Amino acid sequence: MGMRLRSIRLWASIGVLVIAAGMPYCAAAVGWAAIQDETTITVRADVAFGVLVSWIGWTILAIAGAVWSWRSWRGRREAVRA
Repeated sequence: MGMRLRSIRLWASIGVLVIAAGMPYCAAAVGWAAIQDETTITVRADVAFGVLVSWIGWTILAIAGAVWSWRSWRGRREAVRA
């Protein structure tokens, strides 16, 4: 069980670090990095990549949280049966 928990913590940490790497670009996307004219909105490529990186980080974090919740719920359920 200890190894599994460490693995979930590792994945959660990776997710948080990836989010942190992309967040400055997300802030830029909200602020000054988008250019708009009458028909289109253009976002710089590095900003778009940063937003994508943050999205990947949130996905990793969400999956790690779901796995942790499922294992925790399953562990409690098996303890109640015993």
